Amino acid sequence: MGMSITAAQDKASLAFGEFVEGEITNKAYEVKYVFKGEKGQIVSIQMLPTPGTYDLDPYLILRDSDGDILAENDDFGYPLALVVAELPANETYTVLATRNGGSTGESVGGFWLRADQVEPVKSGAKLEATITSNSEAETPNFFILRPEKSGPMTIGFSQDVGELFASLKVSTWNVDFGGEETVAELGNTAKVSQASLTVDLAADVFYVLRVDRSFGSFAFDAVDATIQVTVE
Repeated sequence: MGMSITAAQDKASLAFGEFVEGEITNKAYEVKYVFKGEKGQIVSIQMLPTPGTYDLDPYLILRDSDGDILAENDDFGYPLALVVAELPANETYTVLATRNGGSTGESVGGFWLRADQVEPVKSGAKLEATITSNSEAETPNFFILRPEKSGPMTIGFSQDVGELFASLKVSTWNVDFGGEETVAELGNTAKVSQASLTVDLAADVFYVLRVDRSFGSFAFDAVDATIQVTVE
């Protein structure tokens, strides 16, 4: 899928826009990364088990330079961990990649982690997402919404009808809860070329638009499919 993977080391610098690869073990149950951020910048960070594996239960924590927690998450659609935050100052931030339970947890395994600088999707946007039948290259497609005013928003998608078909979900990023609250979902789009969701969203709240291969979609050959998404 054309992704750049770099090896992770403890307290490594984290660059926006590329996956890093690491491992959680019983001896090394957390890995720290740092990045420089700016006040008002919106970032998303995702951590998932190495694609094709399912042993690790990731947990993510984002801290400011004083060590205060800005956001944390265990599950945002198991086995994924995801945090979204607006940075409060120009400073160095720490991302702690660990596992559910930390030092007392039991899950171990490799992981991929990625940080992105986010520009929230606005009404009128046209987006693309890619899904694949190759489980060793399968990563979620995320788009962040933050409406400027409350009201309905329509999210449409189109796809070629075939062996691969998508799921589409809109969830609230709740910083206090630190997890996923589903607003609307299209879970199975088999034999559907076009569909849409209309959802009532609140102003100045983070929402996550996620596009994945549907749970019921299988293909024996390694194939990809492009999903077109519109936001109105």
